[in-house]
Amino acid sequence: MLAVLVYAYRELSPWTVLLFFVPAVAAQRLLVLYQEQRQLVSELAKANSRLEASGLSFAGALVAALDARDKYTAGHSAAVAVYARDIAERLGLSQADQQLAHLAGLLHDIGKVGLPAGILEKEGPLTLDERRAMEEHSVIGQRILANVEQYSELAKIVRHHHERVDGNGYPDGLPEADIPLISKIIGVADAYNAMTSGRPYRDAMPSRVARFRLAQAVGSQFDTTVLVAFEAILASSPESYLSGDRADFAVEAQRQPVLAGAVAIHAA
Repeated sequence: MLAVLVYAYRELSPWTVLLFFVPAVAAQRLLVLYQEQRQLVSELAKANSRLEASGLSFAGALVAALDARDKYTAGHSAAVAVYARDIAERLGLSQADQQLAHLAGLLHDIGKVGLPAGILEKEGPLTLDERRAMEEHSVIGQRILANVEQYSELAKIVRHHHERVDGNGYPDGLPEADIPLISKIIGVADAYNAMTSGRPYRDAMPSRVARFRLAQAVGSQFDTTVLVAFEAILASSPESYLSGDRADFAVEAQRQPVLAGAVAIHAA
């Protein structure tokens, strides 16, 4: 390149050198800018990873605290997380939304850590006052999760996972159009696993009975599209999946106290 510049300067015209020199300087500048941009992208990715790890550690601590109070809820949340993720995938949602549905399933009942003593531990059906107190768990969960900046969307989903499409749900009685889609997904997964899981005061329902009850509530309690997607999954699933006894459900329950790296934070 240097030899070409010298030749052009001697044999042609000094001004000819500019034809080579200016593009060369521009190319060098572009190379520097490209390298700087790559460095910034790398640093941003590292910062995002630190934020995700911090947020997931917070989630893990919350689930561990709930597990200490109520052993049933930990296993239940693990199953709801798997079902919710699979429904989101069946609906064709993005990978980020599938991950968000999974994390929301893990944390949908986190507000139960703030319930009065004795309610979670009670082995029989709840009284009316106890049930009203229990219904506060979605609001408590939203308040807890709202303390983490990157959990703002997750907090909203948790708050509304007991809303109904007919507007008679809680805590806000939202109409169907205002209920977040992932809240609707959690609602279906939550209800199914609750019915197919045993309690000290009642046996688990067979899957076919639970699915029939879900179908009875379509259009009133549950979103039709979400329920159809879940039924399609259940119709082709083995008994271990239908009952929540599949091996990976147990793995999810064991991993909840150390969630870091398990689920990515949904980026707004």
